[in-house]
Amino acid sequence: MRTLFIFGMITAKVWACSCAVSPTGTLPCQSAWTHSAVFTGSVQEITDPGLPLVPVPPASPQTATPPSNRRTADAPPLPISFPRRKVRFQITEVLAGLDPLQKEIVISTGLGGGDCGYGFQRGVEYIVYAYNQREEGLSTGICSPTRRIDQAAEDLKYFHQLAKAPPVSEIRVTAFDPYARWLRLPSGQNQVEGMPGVQVTIDGPGGRQSATTDASGRRVFGELPPGEYRIAASLEGYVPLTELRPVSVHAKGCAEVPLPMRLDRRVSGIVRTSDGQPAPGVTVECVPVRPRHENDMPNAVDSATTDANGHYELSHLTAGDYYLGVSLSHSPKLDNPYTRWFSPGTERPAEAGIVHVSDRPETQSFDLVLPPRQSDRLIQGAVFWPDGRVANGIRIHLEDPRWPWQLFMVSTITDPQGRFNLHALDGTRYRIHAVAGAGSPTSAEPMPIEPGGNPLDLKLILIRKGDSARESVRKGLEDWRKGLGLQ
Repeated sequence: MRTLFIFGMITAKVWACSCAVSPTGTLPCQSAWTHSAVFTGSVQEITDPGLPLVPVPPASPQTATPPSNRRTADAPPLPISFPRRKVRFQITEVLAGLDPLQKEIVISTGLGGGDCGYGFQRGVEYIVYAYNQREEGLSTGICSPTRRIDQAAEDLKYFHQLAKAPPVSEIRVTAFDPYARWLRLPSGQNQVEGMPGVQVTIDGPGGRQSATTDASGRRVFGELPPGEYRIAASLEGYVPLTELRPVSVHAKGCAEVPLPMRLDRRVSGIVRTSDGQPAPGVTVECVPVRPRHENDMPNAVDSATTDANGHYELSHLTAGDYYLGVSLSHSPKLDNPYTRWFSPGTERPAEAGIVHVSDRPETQSFDLVLPPRQSDRLIQGAVFWPDGRVANGIRIHLEDPRWPWQLFMVSTITDPQGRFNLHALDGTRYRIHAVAGAGSPTSAEPMPIEPGGNPLDLKLILIRKGDSARESVRKGLEDWRKGLGLQ
């Protein structure tokens, strides 16, 4: 009987923070070697940006923290500069990376939400896993194993036995199907069944070893010399979800390796131009025929770019019905200038072939001949108020009516003379929107733009109450979610 495998997932649904701790890096035998410092301590002071903090001597370099040959990694740089909160700790115990005699330390973290900051509380004791955040010094956040001390018994046990531990390593593999049914636990973790019977091979300083995952989907390779190991996995009808990268293990450490496996389902073929030549560099997509769940969007479930011979292969499709083609999930772009084109060769969704992906391993082949390429077309114009004044700073949105919810992808703002310039494609039908203001917006009447090669110079007048662009978005999404499919 299979047992359930639990992933500790932490995901911030904010544009700036997305992290998953899955158990890679969450076990102390792995985390101990990938963080710059680990300690336990109670929070004495929390200082938000802009407020003074009483100086504390900087963290002393490690002098006697076992083991002395620690291998750590600096934290990746933050994508943009966020304000940082300073947290002062009274150190209870240094576990790694600091002078064992150090009594206080200040580390930084974010404010929470989009910057992945950890929500420390004054007077509470924690185990802290800190990265060297370069300009910020030691830093931590929700993507680290930092947590309250009452949840850290396993961590403390590991660090306390390090001095007597033998200098060998361990690789722990857990195989699972990420497309199987996941359960959400009250703790916020996600739970999925492990996959038994997967043949796992490791190859490194300890030689080559092979073993099969047990009923819980797990296999442990122990007593390994430290170093880098290559991992391979196989199971009839399945392949690894992604390329398996080498894994490094430290003496007295471990590597917890999640091994996602997927059914070996492939859709492939050759894409040719209208004159029969292979078409390299073209994006081929599969898009669901109908919404699959609440608030689903008609986005590409899988896509691939054709190689020099026009060949593509899609291998991340789950069971269901799909459209196959080019420019299916968005308006044609200058770097992929083909109109929406469904297999076997039509612009109309009602005439499109349906690719059915089953719940078993299979390989399907679909070739595609592209429509003619479209060319760049300049759309310019000016925006005026009803009394004739030029309208500066007005938002201009170009909408492809087939994807009204994406009209903000081609946008600009009018200059001090009320003028704007946009680049579009000559074979695509558009609507153009001009919108002023946010709280009580005013718009021009949406103007249709028919296909054609001639440059345009338009005149738009702000005479309509409301935001015409957002109204188009709302109407388009309502139609899709009613099950009307692509229009």
